[in-house]
Amino acid sequence: MGEGEAQRQPLEHPRLKRCHHSRHPLPQENEGGQIIIAVDDMTRLTPTQQAFWLAVFDHAQVLTCASEKRTDVAKLWWRMKEIEVSALSAEASAEIVRTYIARTGMLIESPELFISHVVKQAGGNPQAIYDMVDDTAKERVVDKRQIREMRHQAGIRHLDFTPVMILGGALVIGSRYLAIGLGDTALYIMAGMAAAVFLSLRFFLFRGAGRAN
Repeated sequence: MGEGEAQRQPLEHPRLKRCHHSRHPLPQENEGGQIIIAVDDMTRLTPTQQAFWLAVFDHAQVLTCASEKRTDVAKLWWRMKEIEVSALSAEASAEIVRTYIARTGMLIESPELFISHVVKQAGGNPQAIYDMVDDTAKERVVDKRQIREMRHQAGIRHLDFTPVMILGGALVIGSRYLAIGLGDTALYIMAGMAAAVFLSLRFFLFRGAGRAN
């Protein structure tokens, strides 16, 4: 692979799902060749910052990653080409762990258990693999207890309760209007109590999500 081809290869960020690069042609007048700027994450880019980066696109090629494309900076995403970055296969992940063990000389009580546990917890995320093996490499000997206690956020699956919350809120509001229409006082009171519980539950759920982020 030539130097020019290597420069055109997209950067793969291990923590994120999508990588993008700007579609604007690179300026020809640059004496040092192509100008390439790598940004590790543009997920939280604001509309105010968007104007700055659009100006940068006119003079350089930008390689970046984002876990989601926000609609308030849609003009930015339109100027970029999206490249999907798929997760590593279990075989590739296991090979990375074996190579790391061989190169560092880690002492592991049960190497196969260690490899399978790291692969499962990492979920195909290279950064997660590195985090776990680098952290355990500090131990003199990695025993089975330490292997079972290894955890990483990449291997934790989260359930999205947003549809449930929306449906629950709609049912509560609908029950109150139904009670008013029927003149059913008992149903109206029950719907009011359900609304209070729903709002309290929503408050604590969103508060916990904020702390997690």
